[in-house]
Amino acid sequence: MDTTQEMNSQVSQSEKLLYSQFRRKINAEAARSQIKKLEYDLATVKAGLNMLKSACADANSLELGAVCVLPCFVKNCSSYLGVEKKCGLVACISAPHGGDATQIKVKAVKRALSDGADEVEVTAPVAHIRDGNFSYVKKEFKKLRRAVKHKSLRIDLECNLLSTEQVTRVCNIAADCGVNSIKTSSSAISSGNEIERITEIKSAVKDKCTIKAEGVATVLEMSSAIDMGASVIGSKNAADVARAILTAADSDF
Repeated sequence: MDTTQEMNSQVSQSEKLLYSQFRRKINAEAARSQIKKLEYDLATVKAGLNMLKSACADANSLELGAVCVLPCFVKNCSSYLGVEKKCGLVACISAPHGGDATQIKVKAVKRALSDGADEVEVTAPVAHIRDGNFSYVKKEFKKLRRAVKHKSLRIDLECNLLSTEQVTRVCNIAADCGVNSIKTSSSAISSGNEIERITEIKSAVKDKCTIKAEGVATVLEMSSAIDMGASVIGSKNAADVARAILTAADSDF
Protein backbone atom coordinates (compact mmCIF):
# COMPACT_ATOMS: atom_id res chain seq x y z
CA MET A 1 0.00 0.00 0.00
CA ASP A 2 1.49 3.38 -0.99
CA THR A 3 1.46 6.47 1.27
CA THR A 4 -1.68 7.99 -0.31
CA GLN A 5 -3.70 4.78 0.12
CA GLU A 6 -2.49 4.47 3.71
CA MET A 7 -3.61 8.05 4.50
CA ASN A 8 -7.00 7.45 2.92
CA SER A 9 -7.38 4.27 4.96
CA GLN A 10 -6.49 6.13 8.17
CA VAL A 11 -8.94 8.92 7.41
CA SER A 12 -11.62 6.39 6.67
CA GLN A 13 -11.09 4.58 9.97
CA SER A 14 -11.07 7.89 11.84
CA GLU A 15 -14.30 8.97 10.18
CA LYS A 16 -15.94 5.67 11.02
CA LEU A 17 -14.99 6.08 14.66
CA LEU A 18 -16.30 9.65 14.79
CA TYR A 19 -19.52 8.59 13.06
CA SER A 20 -19.98 5.73 15.53
CA GLN A 21 -19.44 8.10 18.46
CA PHE A 22 -21.83 10.62 16.93
CA ARG A 23 -24.56 8.00 16.47
CA ARG A 24 -24.10 6.80 20.03
CA LYS A 25 -24.45 10.37 21.30
CA ILE A 26 -27.56 11.00 19.21
CA ASN A 27 -29.11 7.73 20.36
CA ALA A 28 -28.37 8.58 24.00
CA GLU A 29 -29.88 12.06 23.65
CA ALA A 30 -32.99 10.66 21.96
CA ALA A 31 -33.32 8.03 24.70
CA ARG A 32 -33.05 10.67 27.44
CA SER A 33 -35.67 12.77 25.68
CA GLN A 34 -38.07 9.80 25.61
CA ILE A 35 -37.38 8.89 29.25
CA LYS A 36 -38.25 12.45 30.31
CA LYS A 37 -41.79 11.75 29.07
CA LEU A 38 -42.16 8.89 31.55
CA GLU A 39 -43.88 9.34 34.91
CA TYR A 40 -43.60 6.66 37.58
CA ASP A 41 -47.13 5.83 38.81
CA LEU A 42 -46.75 5.24 42.55
CA ALA A 43 -50.16 6.57 43.59
CA THR A 44 -51.30 3.33 45.14
CA VAL A 45 -51.88 2.03 48.65
CA LYS A 46 -49.40 -0.73 47.84
CA ALA A 47 -46.57 1.83 47.74
CA GLY A 48 -45.31 2.24 51.30
CA LEU A 49 -42.41 4.42 52.40
CA ASN A 50 -39.72 1.81 51.76
CA MET A 51 -40.94 1.23 48.23
CA LEU A 52 -41.29 4.96 47.60
CA LYS A 53 -37.77 5.67 48.81
CA SER A 54 -36.34 3.05 46.46
CA ALA A 55 -38.53 4.20 43.57
CA CYS A 56 -37.51 7.84 44.05
CA ALA A 57 -33.86 6.81 43.97
CA ASP A 58 -34.52 4.93 40.72
CA ALA A 59 -36.41 7.88 39.24
CA ASN A 60 -33.59 10.28 40.08
CA SER A 61 -30.95 7.94 38.70
CA LEU A 62 -32.84 7.39 35.44
CA GLU A 63 -33.95 11.04 35.27
CA LEU A 64 -37.60 10.20 34.70
CA GLY A 65 -40.07 12.96 34.04
CA ALA A 66 -41.74 12.60 37.44
CA VAL A 67 -42.96 10.34 40.19
CA CYS A 68 -46.71 10.43 40.92
CA VAL A 69 -47.74 9.79 44.53
CA LEU A 70 -50.64 10.06 46.94
CA PRO A 71 -50.89 13.45 48.69
CA CYS A 72 -50.00 11.97 52.08
CA PHE A 73 -46.56 10.96 50.74
CA VAL A 74 -45.61 14.18 48.95
CA LYS A 75 -43.46 15.53 51.78
CA ASN A 76 -41.64 12.20 52.18
CA CYS A 77 -40.96 11.87 48.47
CA SER A 78 -39.82 15.47 48.24
CA SER A 79 -37.21 14.57 50.85
CA TYR A 80 -36.26 11.32 49.07
CA LEU A 81 -35.74 13.13 45.75
CA GLY A 82 -33.59 15.75 47.44
CA VAL A 83 -32.84 19.39 46.75
CA GLU A 84 -31.03 18.63 43.49
CA LYS A 85 -33.66 16.22 42.21
CA LYS A 86 -33.54 15.15 38.59
CA CYS A 87 -37.23 14.34 38.18
CA GLY A 88 -40.49 16.06 39.11
CA LEU A 89 -42.98 15.25 41.86
CA VAL A 90 -46.71 15.02 41.12
CA ALA A 91 -49.47 14.77 43.73
CA CYS A 92 -52.49 12.72 42.61
CA ILE A 93 -55.54 14.24 44.28
CA SER A 94 -59.09 12.93 44.72
CA ALA A 95 -58.48 9.64 42.91
CA PRO A 96 -60.09 7.55 41.63
CA HIS A 97 -63.43 9.26 40.89
CA GLY A 98 -62.99 12.89 41.94
CA GLY A 99 -65.76 12.59 44.49
CA ASP A 100 -64.38 15.13 46.98
CA ALA A 101 -66.09 18.51 47.23
CA THR A 102 -64.32 21.27 45.32
CA GLN A 103 -63.19 23.08 48.48
CA ILE A 104 -61.56 19.85 49.71
CA LYS A 105 -59.71 19.48 46.41
CA VAL A 106 -58.54 23.10 46.57
CA LYS A 107 -57.17 22.61 50.09
CA ALA A 108 -55.47 19.38 49.05
CA VAL A 109 -53.86 21.14 46.07
CA LYS A 110 -52.50 23.93 48.23
CA ARG A 111 -51.20 21.48 50.82
CA ALA A 112 -49.51 19.28 48.19
CA LEU A 113 -47.73 22.26 46.65
CA SER A 114 -46.69 23.44 50.09
CA ASP A 115 -45.30 19.97 50.85
CA GLY A 116 -43.11 20.04 47.75
CA ALA A 117 -45.15 18.89 44.75
CA ASP A 118 -44.14 20.40 41.42
CA GLU A 119 -47.48 19.63 39.83
CA VAL A 120 -50.91 18.33 40.80
CA GLU A 121 -53.08 15.79 39.04
CA VAL A 122 -56.69 16.19 40.17
CA THR A 123 -59.41 13.73 39.23
CA ALA A 124 -62.38 15.42 37.60
CA PRO A 125 -65.79 15.17 39.34
CA VAL A 126 -66.90 12.12 37.38
CA ALA A 127 -70.34 11.86 39.04
CA HIS A 128 -71.19 15.46 38.11
CA ILE A 129 -69.97 14.94 34.56
CA ARG A 130 -72.10 11.83 34.14
CA ASP A 131 -75.03 13.77 35.59
CA GLY A 132 -74.57 16.52 33.01
CA ASN A 133 -73.69 19.19 35.58
CA PHE A 134 -71.02 20.90 33.49
CA SER A 135 -71.43 24.26 35.26
CA TYR A 136 -70.12 22.54 38.42
CA VAL A 137 -67.19 21.15 36.45
CA LYS A 138 -66.30 24.57 35.03
CA LYS A 139 -66.46 26.25 38.44
CA GLU A 140 -64.26 23.54 39.94
CA PHE A 141 -61.64 23.79 37.20
CA LYS A 142 -61.47 27.58 37.61
CA LYS A 143 -60.98 27.29 41.38
CA LEU A 144 -58.29 24.66 40.92
CA ARG A 145 -56.53 26.83 38.34
CA ARG A 146 -56.42 29.71 40.83
CA ALA A 147 -55.21 27.39 43.60
CA VAL A 148 -52.15 26.18 41.68
CA LYS A 149 -51.13 29.74 40.77
CA HIS A 150 -48.04 29.47 38.53
CA LYS A 151 -47.78 25.67 38.87
CA SER A 152 -49.09 23.17 36.36
CA LEU A 153 -52.61 21.76 36.70
CA ARG A 154 -53.47 18.37 35.24
CA ILE A 155 -56.97 16.93 35.21
CA ASP A 156 -57.53 13.16 35.30
CA LEU A 157 -60.68 12.51 33.27
CA GLU A 158 -61.11 8.79 33.97
CA CYS A 159 -62.28 8.52 30.37
CA ASN A 160 -63.22 4.86 30.71
CA LEU A 161 -66.21 5.99 32.81
CA LEU A 162 -67.37 8.63 30.33
CA SER A 163 -68.93 8.77 26.89
CA THR A 164 -67.18 10.35 23.92
CA GLU A 165 -69.54 13.33 24.12
CA GLN A 166 -68.80 13.82 27.82
CA VAL A 167 -65.04 13.59 27.28
CA THR A 168 -65.19 16.17 24.49
CA ARG A 169 -67.33 18.54 26.56
CA VAL A 170 -65.06 18.37 29.59
CA CYS A 171 -61.93 18.76 27.46
CA ASN A 172 -63.36 21.95 25.95
CA ILE A 173 -64.08 23.27 29.45
CA ALA A 174 -60.61 22.35 30.66
CA ALA A 175 -58.94 24.12 27.76
CA ASP A 176 -61.03 27.25 28.36
CA CYS A 177 -60.17 27.24 32.09
CA GLY A 178 -56.42 27.10 31.56
CA VAL A 179 -55.85 23.47 32.51
CA ASN A 180 -52.34 22.53 31.39
CA SER A 181 -52.74 18.82 30.78
CA ILE A 182 -55.37 16.09 30.48
CA LYS A 183 -54.83 12.53 31.70
CA THR A 184 -56.85 9.87 29.90
CA SER A 185 -57.60 7.50 32.81
CA SER A 186 -55.99 4.99 35.14
CA SER A 187 -56.69 2.08 32.79
CA ALA A 188 -53.96 0.23 30.97
CA ILE A 189 -53.29 1.19 27.36
CA SER A 190 -53.58 -2.45 26.38
CA SER A 191 -57.01 -2.80 28.02
CA GLY A 192 -59.04 -1.34 25.19
CA ASN A 193 -59.96 2.19 24.16
CA GLU A 194 -57.09 4.29 25.53
CA ILE A 195 -55.49 4.99 22.15
CA GLU A 196 -58.87 6.04 20.76
CA ARG A 197 -59.39 8.30 23.80
CA ILE A 198 -56.08 10.04 23.17
CA THR A 199 -57.27 10.88 19.66
CA GLU A 200 -60.58 12.22 20.99
CA ILE A 201 -58.87 14.39 23.59
CA LYS A 202 -56.32 15.74 21.10
CA SER A 203 -59.12 16.69 18.74
CA ALA A 204 -61.01 18.48 21.53
CA VAL A 205 -58.17 20.44 23.16
CA LYS A 206 -56.19 21.15 19.98
CA ASP A 207 -52.86 22.52 21.26
CA LYS A 208 -54.22 24.12 24.43
CA CYS A 209 -53.44 21.16 26.71
CA THR A 210 -50.91 18.37 26.66
CA ILE A 211 -52.08 14.76 27.03
CA LYS A 212 -50.96 12.10 29.49
CA ALA A 213 -51.55 8.47 28.59
CA GLU A 214 -51.73 6.18 31.60
CA GLY A 215 -51.15 2.46 32.03
CA VAL A 216 -48.22 1.97 29.63
CA ALA A 217 -46.32 -1.24 30.34
CA THR A 218 -43.87 -1.55 27.42
CA VAL A 219 -41.77 0.56 25.08
CA LEU A 220 -44.08 -0.44 22.22
CA GLU A 221 -47.17 0.80 24.07
CA MET A 222 -45.33 4.01 24.90
CA SER A 223 -44.44 4.52 21.26
CA SER A 224 -48.05 3.97 20.19
CA ALA A 225 -49.35 6.50 22.73
CA ILE A 226 -46.81 9.12 21.62
CA ASP A 227 -47.64 8.53 17.97
CA MET A 228 -51.31 9.21 18.74
CA GLY A 229 -50.55 12.50 20.48
CA ALA A 230 -49.59 11.86 24.11
CA SER A 231 -46.59 13.82 25.38
CA VAL A 232 -46.58 12.43 28.93
CA ILE A 233 -46.61 8.70 29.68
CA GLY A 234 -47.70 7.23 33.00
CA SER A 235 -46.52 3.76 33.95
CA LYS A 236 -46.24 1.53 36.98
CA ASN A 237 -43.25 0.03 35.14
CA ALA A 238 -41.60 3.36 34.32
CA ALA A 239 -38.16 2.35 35.60
CA ASP A 240 -38.17 -0.88 33.56
CA VAL A 241 -39.41 0.92 30.45
CA ALA A 242 -36.68 3.56 30.86
CA ARG A 243 -33.99 0.89 31.18
CA ALA A 244 -35.30 -0.85 28.07
CA ILE A 245 -35.04 2.43 26.15
CA LEU A 246 -31.46 2.97 27.31
CA THR A 247 -30.47 -0.60 26.42
CA ALA A 248 -31.95 -0.27 22.93
CA ALA A 249 -30.18 3.06 22.39
CA ASP A 250 -26.85 1.63 23.51
CA SER A 251 -27.06 -1.39 21.24
CA ASP A 252 -28.34 0.43 18.13
CA PHE A 253 -25.30 2.13 16.66
